[in-house]
Amino acid sequence: MPTIKDVAALSGVSVTTVSRVLNKRGYISQETYKKVYNAMEQLDYQPNQLARNMYSQRTYFIGLLVPDISHPFFAKMAHYIEIMLFSHGYKLILCNTQKNDAREQEYLNMLRQNKVDGAIVGTHMLEISDYEKLSLPIVAMDVFLGDSIPTVCANHIRGGKLAAKPFIEGGASCVLQIKGNHDIKSPVWVRHSVFSSELTENSIRCIDYELKDEEFSREKYYTIINELLDRYPEIDGVFSTDTVVANAIKCILERGKRIPEDVIAVGYDGVDIAKITYPAMSYIEQPFIMLSEIIVDLLLRKIDGEKITENITVEDICYVEGNTTRK
Repeated sequence: MPTIKDVAALSGVSVTTVSRVLNKRGYISQETYKKVYNAMEQLDYQPNQLARNMYSQRTYFIGLLVPDISHPFFAKMAHYIEIMLFSHGYKLILCNTQKNDAREQEYLNMLRQNKVDGAIVGTHMLEISDYEKLSLPIVAMDVFLGDSIPTVCANHIRGGKLAAKPFIEGGASCVLQIKGNHDIKSPVWVRHSVFSSELTENSIRCIDYELKDEEFSREKYYTIINELLDRYPEIDGVFSTDTVVANAIKCILERGKRIPEDVIAVGYDGVDIAKITYPAMSYIEQPFIMLSEIIVDLLLRKIDGEKITENITVEDICYVEGNTTRK
C-alpha cells in the first residue's frame, strides 16, 4: 500500500508539501498541485481521512437543516449547496426535520457534539436562543435565527413587486394569495406584504390564505384551492409558490375557465415544475446558484475564524414571462 512518502518521492517534493496539498494549507503553486495529484493517481494513493482530520482539527462535514427536502425550493438549494461544498473538500450531512421540533432538536444535539464543522439552517421550529448558543459557525438560509447569525436570502421586496405587476397591468380585480405560516420568522414574509400592498394601492382586492401546518402537502393544495374558488368565485388571479400555482392551474382549467383570459396565475421560486406546466407558467425566479455560492462562502469564512453577522440580500431576482399572464 503506497504511503505519503511514496507520493513525495514520485512527485519530487517533501512530505510536508504533500501534506499541505492534501490539507489545502498555505500557498501551493498549480505546478506543485499537479505533480502531487499526478503522483497520487499513478500510485492509487488514498489519503488517511482520519489522520487528515486530526491534523486540521476539522471533520470536513457540513450539516444542512431543512424543514422538508421534498419541497422543491429546499431540494434545489440542497443540490447546489452540496456541489459547492464538495468543490471545497466538504461533504454534506442532510438533516430533514420534517417540520418536527423533536427531530430538529436531535439534529441540533448532533451539531453540539461537534460532528460537523458548520451548519446551514433553513428551518426554525425551535427558539432563537437554541441556535445562538451553539458554539458552531452557522449561516441561515431564508430564515432569521438571531442577530449573531447571518441570513442569506433573495430580495423578496423586489420579488413581491415583480409578482404584483402582471396582475396590475393585466387588469385583475380580485387576486388570491396563498402563503405559509407567519409564525416562522422569515424574510419571505416581506414579499407577501409587499405584494398585497401593491395590489391594494392599485384598487385590486387581495384575498390572503395562510396555509396551516398540516396543509403543506401537494395533496392538500388541490383541495384547498378548489374550496377557495368555490368560496370566492370572483377570483381572477392567483399568486403563490410554483407548486401551489401548478395545482391552481389544474383546478382552474378543470372548471372550464381560461388562463390567462379569465384567471391570471404567477408562481414564485422558479423551480422545475414552473417550467413544465401547461400553459407555460409566468413566475418569479430566485437566484439559486448565487444564493448557494454566497451561503457556502460565508460559512467557510466563518469556519476559518472570520466574524460575520450581517445579513446578505441577493438582488438578482427576476420575472420570467410565460403564458399564464396577459401580454
